[in-house]
Amino acid sequence: MRHRGMDLSAKKAVLTGASSGIGRELALALAQRGATLALAARRADLLDDLADEICAAGAPRPAVLPVDLAVAGSAAELGRRALDALGGVDIAINNAGTNLTGAQSLLADGAAARAVFEVNVWSPLALTSTLLPAMRAADSGVIVNVTSTVQAVPLPLLGYYAASKAALAQATRSLRLELAGTGIRVLEVVPGSTDTALRDIDELPWKAAPPPTFPPVAPASTAAAIVRALERGARRVVHPRYSLLPLEIPALGRLVAELGGRRVDTRSALAGPGR
Repeated sequence: MRHRGMDLSAKKAVLTGASSGIGRELALALAQRGATLALAARRADLLDDLADEICAAGAPRPAVLPVDLAVAGSAAELGRRALDALGGVDIAINNAGTNLTGAQSLLADGAAARAVFEVNVWSPLALTSTLLPAMRAADSGVIVNVTSTVQAVPLPLLGYYAASKAALAQATRSLRLELAGTGIRVLEVVPGSTDTALRDIDELPWKAAPPPTFPPVAPASTAAAIVRALERGARRVVHPRYSLLPLEIPALGRLVAELGGRRVDTRSALAGPGR
């Protein structure tokens, strides 16, 4: 099922994780389509540089909204700031994410582990909750949540990241059902291997070389796929397309995790640092 497509010109969008990777490329692509933006990330200097680049290309200068989404309550405040800066929000893009590599027995429920869920789960839900009343009043809008194929391929030592992305994916699908019959669309973006700073498999302690994988795609390619999905009224976009396989065939995802997991040096990770 598809909603009607969207003309992005003059649409108002708030974008988290905008300072690098997919978020940065998506900001550039949306600005080229005529969208008015509020850019959010931790690094104000990088956001300012991006806003200047967008302005130099002839688009309106985006609002720059520095925020640390690992801090509880910051996402809801970001939503209020975005509404004030833009005078409304048509598109909310929850793109920010963080990773954590390590053994669950050592990380437990410590601050680093909790920060993963604060950024990857609670912040998207809080930002969405803050923006939905205005969208409901207008009976229009799009919520975009960026998950990951890791939801279907839970490699060892990536349990927190995989669990957080799986949680966001399920929350996204549940929200879509809650909003059925309204003019608000919910789009799940599922990136596969992408050449960004958050490429999870690069952080794992491999026994030898990492297993062979398809080459990562450029962030600009994923951003272009998201723009097409917005314009076409899609409910989900998986990019690159071959990443659909573990999502649509769960047994394949489990097999990939099992085979890949055998090549991860979990023994040294379980021993902890300095052992």
